[in-house]
Amino acid sequence: MEEGKIKGIVENKSDLSISRKGTLMPKGKLFGMDAFVWLYPGVETLSSTIESFPFDVVWIGNCAEMEAILEQNPKLETKVLKYLIIGESTFKNDKCLFFSDVNLALKSIKENSKKPGIILFTSTDSNTEYTNRQINNFLELVQIQ
Repeated sequence: MEEGKIKGIVENKSDLSISRKGTLMPKGKLFGMDAFVWLYPGVETLSSTIESFPFDVVWIGNCAEMEAILEQNPKLETKVLKYLIIGESTFKNDKCLFFSDVNLALKSIKENSKKPGIILFTSTDSNTEYTNRQINNFLELVQIQ
């Protein structure tokens, strides 16, 4: 591949997850909210999905995917109740809460939930498989109670 083509792909944030697009997976109810997990979402598809949700969203993920979505569709800002950001972040917003680990973010969900509402877990980084296991373990524990 030519150097110019590679540079163009990296500069286009919507191409970040092309090689691993996943699907939206419903996970039932969590603290009265509908829970969904989406690993490796495409930017445009995720943007359309959030826009179509009937309720406000508590979004748990990394800052890169949140920034890419809001850059493409700034009006989604009104749909997001809280951003629970895992890992380091330059994304600053009054709605942001920052966590060093997915487990800390998961523990904060209850106090950041709103009924009716949507909890959306997304992951596109190198820790995606670990994050997915932690989310599924958390959901199993909480939904059994």
